[in-house]
Amino acid sequence: MTTRARDEIVEAAFRLFLERGYEATSLARILDTVPYSKGAVYHHFANKEALLDAVIDRFFTSLVNPSATPRPSEPRALAHRMVDDYVDAIDAVAPYASPTAYYAFLTSVAPRASEAIGAAHAASAAELAAALEPLTGAKISAHHLALDLIALVEGTGMLAALRGEHPDRTALHAAVDRALPPTSG
Repeated sequence: MTTRARDEIVEAAFRLFLERGYEATSLARILDTVPYSKGAVYHHFANKEALLDAVIDRFFTSLVNPSATPRPSEPRALAHRMVDDYVDAIDAVAPYASPTAYYAFLTSVAPRASEAIGAAHAASAAELAAALEPLTGAKISAHHLALDLIALVEGTGMLAALRGEHPDRTALHAAVDRALPPTSG
């Protein structure tokens, strides 16, 4: 089966998991929405759980892992890049779900994705803390500030989603700027 076919199956499953929930979506229902045979689907996915793993990888894990492109080392620029990565991740799922539906899906699969969530959070915090350390003068202060900035971005984004709004990139940049020490560039 081609990569395109695999992607179409993953996208169809994601849409149905969002609409109906993982538990209420059968493989038979997914098969009804794609132009592929049961054998073609089973070629890549041994079962519905394997398909859910592919959905989590495509629509969560791959979106929260830092990009392979060089990242800024200056604190303000890096914090803005993290805001951009966050909003870009929400934008990437927009064709499939509203931010509210996406957060509902993430909440429902969080136990399965806890390692990926923890690893992504720890990596982001460590990267940002390293950039902030020269400003705070202490590793622990930089780490706490990094955690606060990540919580600010994610919390503000979640509140926007709960209001049925899209996270505002400009407002998030401004919030991060207010939280950073004035000497951060």
